[in-house]
Amino acid sequence: MDVAMALATLFFVLLLLSSAAISLLLIRLCLAAIRPSATTRTPYAAVDPETARASPPQHGLALLPPTKALHEKPADTEPRRLAWREVEALTGGFDEAAVVARGGSGNAVYLAGQRVRGSAAAVKVHRWCGGGERRLAAFRRELDLLRRVGRHPRLVALLAYSDDHEEGGALVLEYMSGGTLADRLHGATPPLTWCHRMRVVHDIAVALEHLHGTATAIVHGDLSASNVLLDDVGGARLCDLGSACEATFSAAVAPARRGAAAAVGSPGYADPFFLRTGIVSKKSDVYSFGVLLLEVITGSPAAGTSVGGGEYLTARVLPRVRATGVAGLVDSRLGDCYDTIEASDIAGIALECVASQPGLRPTMAQVRAAVAEKAARSIASNGSDHKLLDLFRTTS
Repeated sequence: MDVAMALATLFFVLLLLSSAAISLLLIRLCLAAIRPSATTRTPYAAVDPETARASPPQHGLALLPPTKALHEKPADTEPRRLAWREVEALTGGFDEAAVVARGGSGNAVYLAGQRVRGSAAAVKVHRWCGGGERRLAAFRRELDLLRRVGRHPRLVALLAYSDDHEEGGALVLEYMSGGTLADRLHGATPPLTWCHRMRVVHDIAVALEHLHGTATAIVHGDLSASNVLLDDVGGARLCDLGSACEATFSAAVAPARRGAAAAVGSPGYADPFFLRTGIVSKKSDVYSFGVLLLEVITGSPAAGTSVGGGEYLTARVLPRVRATGVAGLVDSRLGDCYDTIEASDIAGIALECVASQPGLRPTMAQVRAAVAEKAARSIASNGSDHKLLDLFRTTS
């Protein structure tokens, strides 16, 4: 009896000890799971102005100027609100040597001296002086549209912003190392191959289709080769929503508010119907895209004198395209390094886009599908053409 009692007591003690050990182990595991890791980083590390001044940024059109990232690319895509001192740090105290572009309203674009959210960045600085409420309203509108559009692979992304300074605001955007389409079409660099051009126009068609298809349709309002940026892997992205506006579309032509925004368009790209009536619609972007297609085919600017005369590109080439097609109009720098059937088909799409009446123009969804079909082989290509590069070298 005494032996049985002793064994029972021993078993009970061992059971208690085992339970206690298991409980302690579970508690330690729970604490370890909820304790912050020593290496955990916030989505966006604040910029230290003193550190930034001590290590001035490298500026210019290099691929990736900064040597140290501010932080890793975060999982979320919500842009962070910056203090003005952080904007000053990113621009090197608004260093003129950091300016890579200037807008029509005097806005300056600086190459950021440090990476932002894991990406090379450009800082578009808006100043209120000289424009007052009008410039402030334009900045607010662009910021609001960028935040609502969100991330899209064919739109330049908003990484961060600053909107609480009395003298100005700033938009921190992805930096595209390939420059603008205008530079590549009309500059002294080797010409874009035909395949690369087709990929670019398809990418921009995708971007516009996305803008037009958002819950509240967005009209870009200023599509041009200067607002198409090229990345370092052959793709293109649409930028600058400074002239964009919202609209409620209920008909095939879908008029937007008259004079609701600065959606006028650049010379040569602006929709004549809008210029006559003041009505903004998605078909205004379709017209501008048609002009862009003609520009890509011919290599001539939408407004200029490179093909003789001071007329717009549409006035110079549309009569010839309608009469005889694209023969003799394709960019001479391409030589014979292009697909003649594709060139003819793309010119046909351009003619539909620039129809005089908006109701006769296709939607961007239809345009994107047509470009994808007619230029499928070029779009699928990697865009390299050694024969074209050799031709450029021998004629330069």
